[in-house]
Amino acid sequence: MDKELFRHYKNIMNYFGELLGPRYELVLHILHPDGGSHIGHIVNGELSGRSLNGPLTNYARKLIEEKVYLEKDHVVNYVGEGPRGKKFRSSTKFIKDHEGKLVGLLCINFDADAYRKVAKDILNLANLNWDIEYIEEKAAQEQPVENLSENIHNIIYSVIDQDIIESGAQLSPDQKQKAIAKLKEYGVFEIKGTISEVAKVMGMSESSVYRYLRLVSLENHN
Repeated sequence: MDKELFRHYKNIMNYFGELLGPRYELVLHILHPDGGSHIGHIVNGELSGRSLNGPLTNYARKLIEEKVYLEKDHVVNYVGEGPRGKKFRSSTKFIKDHEGKLVGLLCINFDADAYRKVAKDILNLANLNWDIEYIEEKAAQEQPVENLSENIHNIIYSVIDQDIIESGAQLSPDQKQKAIAKLKEYGVFEIKGTISEVAKVMGMSESSVYRYLRLVSLENHN
């Protein structure tokens, strides 16, 4: 993404961030020619806890791999899940350059919890308990297609029990390889400097992380 296009979308995000308010999170993912990515700008990132060090979500990677952007300019109204199971109503706009090449993603995550509460309060005032139960049932049935993990630590803890890691227990080679495979799937290793952080959190050497990455890559190609 060139500097002018980045500046354009950054200004748009700041504008809509102020216009829509604190219940809307806006995230600009910049895609690299080598297949990597980074978050170029984020507004109201406290909603999901993500930062500029965050990776692409698994769903965003799936959209790119399936080349959905060739047929659509955007994907809207799907369910994303943030920390502690919090659900968001999410949308993604594909950003293309003048040649039609995909160079970025603008993702918007809406926290609708407050509006659901207002709706239930109004129905409760009208003594429409059945309607409240229906709303709660429908909300519970919504299955997230995207996990908005806020940082590398949380992704690691979603793969390996946090208590096991923090206890200093020795992970088996199989556990380590599965964890590295999952982190690779999330695109964690596309972010510069994450090898050392993963090694530190998992109690491994950087050379071990590289070794397991090679093993994962070999399995994927077999």
